[in-house]
Amino acid sequence: MSEYIVAIDVGGTFTDMIGYHVESGKVTSAKTPSTPPDFIDGMINGIAALNLAPDQIRLIKIGTTIATNTIIMRTGARTALLTTHGFRDVLHAARASRPTLYDSDWDPAPALVSRRDTLGVKERVAYDGEVLEAIDIDGLRQTAKALKERDTKSVAISFLHSYVNGINEAAAKEFLQRELPDHYICVSSEILPEIREFERTSTTVANAYLGPVLERYLSRLAERLEAFGYTGPALITHSGGGLMSLDAARRMPARICQSGPAAGVVAGANIGRSAGRPNVINLDIGGTSADVSLSIGGQALIRSEWNMDFNITINFPAVDVSTVGAGGGSIARVDAGGALRVGPDSAGARPGPACYGQGGVEPTVTDANLVLGRLDPDTRLAGKVAMNRDLAEAAIARIAKPLNLSVTDAAVGLLRIMRANMASGIRLLSVKRGHDPRGFSLVAFGGAGPLHAVGLARELGIPEVIVPFYPGCGSALGNLFVEVRHDFVKSLFETSSRYNLGRIQAVVADLETQARERLKAEGVSEGHMILRRSIEVRNYGQVSGSILVPLPEADITPQTIESIFEAYKRHQATIYGSTFNDVVSEFELVNARISAEGDRAIEIDPIYVNEPQAEPKPVSSRKVYFEGSGWLDTPIYRRPELPAGFSVVGPAIIEQNDTTTLLDPGSRATVDERLNLLCQVS
Repeated sequence: MSEYIVAIDVGGTFTDMIGYHVESGKVTSAKTPSTPPDFIDGMINGIAALNLAPDQIRLIKIGTTIATNTIIMRTGARTALLTTHGFRDVLHAARASRPTLYDSDWDPAPALVSRRDTLGVKERVAYDGEVLEAIDIDGLRQTAKALKERDTKSVAISFLHSYVNGINEAAAKEFLQRELPDHYICVSSEILPEIREFERTSTTVANAYLGPVLERYLSRLAERLEAFGYTGPALITHSGGGLMSLDAARRMPARICQSGPAAGVVAGANIGRSAGRPNVINLDIGGTSADVSLSIGGQALIRSEWNMDFNITINFPAVDVSTVGAGGGSIARVDAGGALRVGPDSAGARPGPACYGQGGVEPTVTDANLVLGRLDPDTRLAGKVAMNRDLAEAAIARIAKPLNLSVTDAAVGLLRIMRANMASGIRLLSVKRGHDPRGFSLVAFGGAGPLHAVGLARELGIPEVIVPFYPGCGSALGNLFVEVRHDFVKSLFETSSRYNLGRIQAVVADLETQARERLKAEGVSEGHMILRRSIEVRNYGQVSGSILVPLPEADITPQTIESIFEAYKRHQATIYGSTFNDVVSEFELVNARISAEGDRAIEIDPIYVNEPQAEPKPVSSRKVYFEGSGWLDTPIYRRPELPAGFSVVGPAIIEQNDTTTLLDPGSRATVDERLNLLCQVS
C-alpha cells in the first residue's frame, strides 16, 4: 500500500496541508479554512481534502499557533509562581528595556502570574551549588493550602541558583505533586538550567501557564486523529526548527511557541538550496502577519532568546524570525490625525476581509488587491472562499472618503504602507545585523507572499525573488522537512584567562549523554543521531548579547578553547563592526549547548506534479493597476501549465490554487528545473 507523510500548518486564516508520497516523492497539497476556536476541525478537514485513507498515512507533522495565541490572548491557566523567600519580584521587575522609550502613555501588558500568586518559600542554594538551607516543608504545606483556596491550576517553581543545583526545586515539586495532584507543576532546573534569574523564571512561568491548555489540546488532537482512523505517530514542530512528540510537547509546551514561523524558516532554507541560492531572505505572508527571516549558507539562523511579548521571555533556542502585523487580512484605518494606518489588527478567518462576504466590512489588504485587479474575483480561495469585488470597493471607500481619494488611490496607498511595514521588518533582520539584502534572494511564500514580493524586492534592491511551486503552503512544506530535534544547555562561567578544561569537557559529555537518551526515547536509533555542539561566548561582565559559536566535534583541548574565542571575535566584528581585543577585555564561556537531531530515516526529495504545456499561453487577461504605469491589460497564466525553462516578462500574473504571483512591468520570471519561479527584478 502507498504510504504518505502529511505535513500540516495551522494558520489563523487557513490550514495548509502537504501530502508526500514516500515511494515516489510526489507532493500534493490542500488548503482549507481554519476553524477557530477549535482549530482541530480544520486539520481533520484538510487531511480529508488530500483524499488519503487513514491507513495510507505513515506520519503526521504539525505546526500550530495554539501556544502563541494562548499567551497573546491571555487564555492560559491561572498559574502560581514559587520563588526563594525574598525574591518575589524577579518576574515582575523583569528587565528595564522599553519598546517605546519616549511614550509616556505606554503601559506594559501584565505578567502571566500576578504578584499575589507569586509566593516565597524558605530555602537557599549558593551560587556554587552548595545547599545553605533545605526546603521548608512546613512552609510549603501552607503554600499548597493557599493554592487550593485560590483555584490555581498550574505551578511554576524557580529558586535562586537552581541552574547549578536543583535539589530544592526537585523536593518542592515532589511534595506539591502529592498535595496538588490535579495541578500542572514544572521546575526551572528541568525546563531551563541556565543563568539569568528573570529569563529562567519567565520561561518556566510560560511553560506552566501553557501546560494545562496544551494538555487539553493535545489530548483532543490525539482523540480526533484516532476517531478519524489514524493511529500512527503525530509530531509537533517547535520553535527551534525541529520536531517533538506529543508527550514531549506536554512536558515542554513553551517550546512550541513560534511553531508555525519556525517551519517557514526551514522551508525557505530548503527552497533556497534547491534553487542553488544558499543565502536567502524568507518572506512568509499569511492572512494575519508577515514573518521575515534569514538563511545563510543554507541554514536557518538560530537565537538563544526571544520575547513572546514585552518581558515575556522564552529562552529556548528559536529560529530568528521577525513578525510584522502585515497580512492579507490586515485592516486599514484612518487615525485621529488623518493618517492612513495598516495593521496590526486583522480580520482573521472570521469574518475575514470584506470581499469574503462573511460579515466583514473593514478594508483589508486582500480587498485592496482585489480592487486593483491583482486578484481574480472568480477565484475561490482554498477552493471554497469566493471574493466579491463590490464588497471590496465598499470597504476601501471607508478610507478613501475621509482621505479625499479615489478608491483606486486609497487601495494603492494601503498597499504602499503595508510594503513599507514589511521592508522595515526585513531591514531589522538584515541591515541592522550587518547583512546587505542586495546580496540575498527573496523567497516568497504564504498565501500573499508572491503577490507582494517583486515590489518589495525592488524597494529593497534585492535582485531576485524565488517563488516555490506550492508557495501558499510554504510553512506546511517546511514541516515536511523538519525532523526530531531537542536542545540542551548547561552554564559554564569559564573565562579566557582562567578556565577549567576538565569541567568544560565533563559538562559537554553530560549534555551529550542527555541528548542521546532523549533521542532514544523519541524513537531515534543510535545510527541516526546527529549532535551539534556550541558554546555561548560574551565579553566578561557583559549582561546580555552573547554569541553562539560552534564547538568542533573533536576532543576539547586548550587549542579548541582558543579557537572558540577567536571565532567569537570574528562574529562580534561582523555583527557590531568592531570587537575588543583580549588585552582590553576578557572573554567568557557562558553556556554549553547541544542540539540533538534525528537524521532522516526517509530522505525527503519533493517532486511536484504539474501539467506543462508545450507552448504555454495566457488563459485570459484583465486590467491590473501598477504604480507608475496605471491600468494595464495584463496576461494571466496558470502556474501548473508552465514547464521548466519557460520565461515570461511582466506585466503578468501567474495564478495557482494557493496563491497569485504578480510580475511588475520590467520584471521577468523563469521556471527552473525544480519548478521554482525565479523572478528577476529590474
